[in-house]
Amino acid sequence: MDNGTKAETLLQTMIDAVWVSHKLRAVGARAGAVNAAGGGTWGILHTLMRDGPKTVPQIARMRPVARQHIQVLANELAGRGLIAFESNPAHKRSKLVVVTPAGVVHYESVKKRLLGLADEIGANISADDIATASRVLKQVMSEIDKQIDPNTK
Repeated sequence: MDNGTKAETLLQTMIDAVWVSHKLRAVGARAGAVNAAGGGTWGILHTLMRDGPKTVPQIARMRPVARQHIQVLANELAGRGLIAFESNPAHKRSKLVVVTPAGVVHYESVKKRLLGLADEIGANISADDIATASRVLKQVMSEIDKQIDPNTK
């Protein structure tokens, strides 16, 4: 495959990934992972469950999206009692976002529904193909991170 064809194929793959993302958002909304406005509330819980407490700006940089967008989602989650804002010893004004016990229960409930969906969606796809797709997407994300921040390793 020459470089032009490789670039065209990767571009089409990235376009396909965007379409998959849009479709996942619709499915995620039905599973309770996305709010009515299209915000990834479960994704914030997932980040906190995986990485521990973070500030709103830290979460925004990880995505990367506007801090204000994450603040709106965090406020919604806090209003539902799924997260709390706690004092941050490293910063006086930027509170740490932590998952509450109710948030853990909600996270696990939605995760169970998402795993069921993933099982249905992947029924006709081999485990090897799924592993390859995951590996390639991670490589693409890593290369994109280098475009966003050239200091990324």
